Amino acid sequence: MELTVMTPNAVEAERQELAWLLSSGVLGRSNNLARMLTFICEKHFEGREDRIKEHTIAVEALGRRPDFDPHVDTIVRVTAHSLRKRLQEVYGNEGADRPMHIVIPAGNYVPSFIPHTPLVPSAPTELSIPVLELVSAAAQPSAIAPPLAVPHGWRRSRVLAALLLLVPLLFGAFLLVERHGSGAAGSADTGALAAVPPNTTRALPGEGRKPYVDHSGNLWLPSSACTGGTSVNVPHQKIAGTEDPYLYMGGIRGIARCVFPVKPGLYEIHFHFAETTDLPAATRVAAISVNAGPNIGFDVVDDAGGDGIATSFVLTGTNPEIDGAIHIDYMSEVSLLNAVEILPAPSDALLPVRIVASSSPYTDAAGQVWLSDRYFSGGRRGQLARTSPPAGLGMYRSDRIGRFRYTIPVSPGEKYRVSLYFRDPWFGKHNGAIGGPGSRVFDVYCNGNALLKNFDILAEGGADPVVKTFHNIQPTALGKIELSFNSVMNYPVINAIEVVPEP
Repeated sequence: MELTVMTPNAVEAERQELAWLLSSGVLGRSNNLARMLTFICEKHFEGREDRIKEHTIAVEALGRRPDFDPHVDTIVRVTAHSLRKRLQEVYGNEGADRPMHIVIPAGNYVPSFIPHTPLVPSAPTELSIPVLELVSAAAQPSAIAPPLAVPHGWRRSRVLAALLLLVPLLFGAFLLVERHGSGAAGSADTGALAAVPPNTTRALPGEGRKPYVDHSGNLWLPSSACTGGTSVNVPHQKIAGTEDPYLYMGGIRGIARCVFPVKPGLYEIHFHFAETTDLPAATRVAAISVNAGPNIGFDVVDDAGGDGIATSFVLTGTNPEIDGAIHIDYMSEVSLLNAVEILPAPSDALLPVRIVASSSPYTDAAGQVWLSDRYFSGGRRGQLARTSPPAGLGMYRSDRIGRFRYTIPVSPGEKYRVSLYFRDPWFGKHNGAIGGPGSRVFDVYCNGNALLKNFDILAEGGADPVVKTFHNIQPTALGKIELSFNSVMNYPVINAIEVVPEP
C-alpha cells in the first residue's frame, strides 16, 4: 500500500482554512460548531484521528461529563449534522472560491481537506440543469418554464431562497381563490383571513400538508423549507388545548434542517408539537438548534402533560444569518415538529400574548388582536346567559368555564404582567337569572402561587366586567405561565387573558 505523506505546505494550507472558518464569522454564533470543528481538525493535524469519536468529542470539545451517554444526549450527532450543513452552505456561497474546502463525510466525524481550484468566470449562460433540478425539488410545479438567463456568479442558495419566498405567495393566492370558490381544503370555519403582518411565516413542514386557515384567521402554508428527516401524516384525531387540531396532523421527525429566508430584523419563533403516538415514556425526546446555536432539548409529552395535547415553546430575539435566512435543525426519533411560526418583533422581548375564550379572534378599540382560545386544559366553552347578552360585550361574549388551566409559553428570562378579564355569564339580575354575590366564588393560582383567593366577580363588579392585573410574574424554568382555576362555589369562569413583558 502506498503511504501518503503530508507536506508542510499542505498542512499549512489546511490550518489556514480552519483559521479562516473560525475567524470570518461564517459559522454563525454557535460556540459548539467552532469547538467541534477545532477539536476534530486538531486531532487530524496531530495524526490522532483515532480520538475523533462521539464520546471524546462530547467530553473534550463540548463540555459534557465523563459519564456522557450518547443514547440519552444527542448533542454530538445534532452538532455534527449542523456543522456538515453549515460547511456545505459556506462552500456553496462566500467560500466557493477558497483554495481548500473542509468536508465531514456522513458516517464519521473525521474531517476531509479537499484542494479546490476556482472556476474561471465565463460569459453569462442559461440556468444549468442541476439548478433546474433544485428548482423542481423545491417548487414541484406541474411543468417548468423555459430556462431563464442567469449570470454565472449567482449562487444556487439564492435561487432556492427566491423559490422559498415565491412558493408561499403562490399557495396564498391559490387559497384565496379557493375560499371564494369551493373553499380551501382543511380550512377552519372562519369569516376571513386575518391581516398578515409583513414578513410573517407560518409553516407546516412535511409532505402532504394542505393550506389551512386557523380560527384566528391566520394562513398556514405547506413548507418545502425543510430537508432531511421523514415526513409523517397523522390520521385525524382530537388534540386537546387547541381549536385547530389540523396543525398537528402531520410534520417531520428524524434529523432535518429547515432554512427560512427572511428580511433583516429581529424575530420570535414558535415551535408547535402534539404527541400522537402511544410509545413508552422517555422516548419522545427532541432537540432543536436555531442558527447553529445551543441545543434546546425537551420531551414533548412531559412538556404538554400527556399524549394528544398541544404544546409549544417560544424563542425570542432571533436574527437571520449572513445568508438572509433563519436556520432550524431538528432531531427526534419519534416526535414530530408539527408547525413553525416566525413573527417579526420590535425587540428581543416576548410579543404580547392576548387570548379570548372564543372560537374566533377579537380586535379591541386600540386595534389589538386577541387570538382565539388556546393553551387550555379542561373546562368547556360556556353557554350564553338565559337572556340574550346585550350588544357591545366584545371579548366578554364568550368564556371558558369549569375546572381548567392555561399553560402559556413565554420566554423564561423575563418577568410579565398578567391581566385576567372576568364577567359572570349566568348569575345576577343583569343576566335575567337568580343569584348574586356569593353565587360564584373561586381561586386562581399562577405557577403554584395564589393570585386570587375566594374571588367573587359579582361582589366586585356587579353587572360590570372585572379586570385583575398582576405584576412581575416569574415564569417556570421551562418558560411557562401556568394559571389554574379552582372552584370554591360553583365553577370558575374566564373571558380573556393578557400576558405582556414588564417594561
